[in-house]
Amino acid sequence: MKPRTPPSILVIRRDNIGDLVCTTPLLDALRQHFPGSRIAVVVNSYNAQVLDEHPAVNRVYVYTKLKHRRPGQSLMATVWQRLCMYRALRRERFDYAIVASSGYARNAVRLAMAARPRALIGFQPNNAPADPRITHPAPPHAKGTQCHEVEVLQQLLRPLGVTSPPGPLSVTIPSRERAAVAGLLPGNRPVIGLHISAREVSRVWPVALHIALIQALAARGVQTLLLWAPGSQEDPRHPGDDEKAHHILGQTDAIACPTNGLGKLLGAFAAVDVAVCSDGGGLHLAAAAGTPVVGLFEYLEKKYLHWYPWGVPKRVLTSQDRSAWQVAHISLDNVLQGCLALLEESGAWTAKGRA
Repeated sequence: MKPRTPPSILVIRRDNIGDLVCTTPLLDALRQHFPGSRIAVVVNSYNAQVLDEHPAVNRVYVYTKLKHRRPGQSLMATVWQRLCMYRALRRERFDYAIVASSGYARNAVRLAMAARPRALIGFQPNNAPADPRITHPAPPHAKGTQCHEVEVLQQLLRPLGVTSPPGPLSVTIPSRERAAVAGLLPGNRPVIGLHISAREVSRVWPVALHIALIQALAARGVQTLLLWAPGSQEDPRHPGDDEKAHHILGQTDAIACPTNGLGKLLGAFAAVDVAVCSDGGGLHLAAAAGTPVVGLFEYLEKKYLHWYPWGVPKRVLTSQDRSAWQVAHISLDNVLQGCLALLEESGAWTAKGRA
């Protein structure tokens, strides 16, 4: 079914940072095919900065999950804020709401229905009765195939008559943040951006290997910019990596760059030649900045075949050992060789010289 022109469209993406970054090709495709449409997105306070000044989006509605409440923010105030958002969404009278998830997402469907759209697009449950609220189901994935999150989300546009392949990830790089980070870096040496923060223990690469990588890169004339989420690891809301970073900095010549905000992290990724990241939001932000990525993944097909860096030169690394599948078991040599190969392919050696 093709929509009337121009339709008003609401996109729901209530997950983590990387999930929203991987939704940006869908937003760009909507804007390309419906240039006169009003496109709005519902996000949460944790991932909202991803869409700062995004050219495909007319408005971003932000709500706070209960677990993300600021200190002193009451439960009642958080619930009231969400109710006010629902009222504002209903006033928009959207033609379509799209549940931007690579599978059936009951809570997101409920949120979409609060906006009272004329039609709802989403994936139906795989092994359960169809949800009658989804009026325009997207075609299901082919069994036995592994597709990237970006490719799966693009299927949600088929009910709108959009069949083009997905484009690259897209974010707006804050020029001030990029310039500030660039001012920290040597102009005559290639630079690796090493992001050490990871949300899950199974995605953490050991501190000793980070130190050894930085030292091995330095021996080859490569500077490392150390990136981490600031704060204590004891912070219950947003654990940081100050302790880990200070230990690494004390034993290497890495340049410190705590990233207190997505703008700072995006600016840093845009300023370096190659990024090294574990699977997570940082990895997708690096790819959105157009930076080649060495991605460290758990040896699980649902991770490294579905969430690899989209649209940029990359090396996707795993332990290749099902009995030792965690990121901690990826070898130093594999990461080092991945960095050097991408520096070569990116032309950083030629532009800045080889030690």
